[in-house]
Amino acid sequence: MGLRETMRDDQARSLLASAPAAGLLHGAVNVVEGSYRWCRPLRVSEDQLRALGSCQAWHPGLFRQMARTTSGICIEFETDAREVAVEVRVDAEPKGTRAVLDYVDRTNPDGVQPHDGISADVDGRHVWCGMPAQGEELLVLTLDGTAPEDALGLQPLPGMARARHVRIWLPALRGCEVRDVACDGTFVRPVSHRRNLLVLGDSIAQGFVAGDPALTWPAQLAVRLGLDLVNQGIGGQVFQPGSLYGLAGVIDPERIVVAYGENYRYEACMARRVSRDVRSYLLEVSRLWPQVKTHVLTPLWHDEAAYPSHGMSCHEQVPSFIAAHTAPHDQMTLIDGLELTDHDPDLFADGYEHPNERGCRQIATRLNTVMRVPGLRPSSVGKRRKPRGGAKPKAGKGAKQSKAPSETSARAIEPGVLRLPLDDLL
Repeated sequence: MGLRETMRDDQARSLLASAPAAGLLHGAVNVVEGSYRWCRPLRVSEDQLRALGSCQAWHPGLFRQMARTTSGICIEFETDAREVAVEVRVDAEPKGTRAVLDYVDRTNPDGVQPHDGISADVDGRHVWCGMPAQGEELLVLTLDGTAPEDALGLQPLPGMARARHVRIWLPALRGCEVRDVACDGTFVRPVSHRRNLLVLGDSIAQGFVAGDPALTWPAQLAVRLGLDLVNQGIGGQVFQPGSLYGLAGVIDPERIVVAYGENYRYEACMARRVSRDVRSYLLEVSRLWPQVKTHVLTPLWHDEAAYPSHGMSCHEQVPSFIAAHTAPHDQMTLIDGLELTDHDPDLFADGYEHPNERGCRQIATRLNTVMRVPGLRPSSVGKRRKPRGGAKPKAGKGAKQSKAPSETSARAIEPGVLRLPLDDLL
């Protein structure tokens, strides 16, 4: 009898090693208990849900939908099993998600793609990603890791197998309920919680449209830093003062990344209000976590020609607002988002803004490096250094001149440069 059949037989199921999924969750800020031991993990607090659905939000209905998705939440444990079964009910896709995915599908030569799923890492190796069939409440995974017996296809005797470290990432673009984790081994053992990487951002941070919840840039960055991820990237979100209420007492961040700004380009917005909101939001982050190293990103590169901004948007001034309001906080470091990816449409799933798997990997790699090496420019990460020594080129005709930074890049990294006096915008 296979594990799937065993789980469906009440008498046989009682003989399996199992544990409630609620006790294995990492990255969940809140867990709502349901009937029959089902529970819903959330990445925002109840107070935050109320704030996101209030009149202070730009798009309350959209934010409520996006906040209930499980981006960054995973089930993590150790086991000596070869197969594990996870009881999970995946929600329907939020309506607000569809517009972005439809655009990607129309421009993708391969047609409609799943864009999301549940994925698994075993012993640090990414082994699977997929979506349960509609109506299916049981997901069975084979844990092929890096042990010799995995390569040979051998089945160890009960109790004699090595322990495997398993991390199952829940969907980035949908919500879900979970119940039990069972296996064909002898134990399912929780993994101790780590300190948090708190990511505050929009759809690019949430995981549109990386295709795999384990491959979003926040997930990759958290793994590299050895931290548990609390991903509060919410599709469509901007700097919303008051949206962090109720969060400080339930998480323990070691690092914070703030990554907003791109959504200002989609609609008319007033520079004065945007500047005020950026200032208030960063003040709130600073007040809640005054000793936590915080990395504030200016907006990433986008292809303006492929998807033009709203004519009444103030998005060109947003990098300067972010830079100016980051500067007063000693624990905050400004990072030029334009340097976190190459300016290459092939790194973006939609061709203009949302990074694909390669784009997310580049963002995570560069962010991880500049976090560890203060003062390093993100665009220098991964570049081959010129060999030392050799004659320097002579100045004059034919000599190569160093390029000046672009106007946009300079505006993003110089706190004092604004198109309007800062005092007039507060």
